[in-house]
Amino acid sequence: MRKRIRWTLGLSAAMAMGAAIAAIGPTGPGQFYYYFDDAGNVVGYQAIGCDGSREAWGTFTRNYQDGYFLCEPEF
Repeated sequence: MRKRIRWTLGLSAAMAMGAAIAAIGPTGPGQFYYYFDDAGNVVGYQAIGCDGSREAWGTFTRNYQDGYFLCEPEF
């Protein structure tokens, strides 16, 4: 019985960490995330511009798509 409880708690913790990591959002310049509800409507947005400026609005869900801006290198 104890083994089953430990297994369940471990699995639950791993799932919670995975959900938290998935909803983190952009981590560096030039990255953006669009967040969607269950119907596929955009409900949130996060981005870090090429200059390092941050923008965010709406609700952040586990249903998202990410991408990158084309940033010109600095000379």
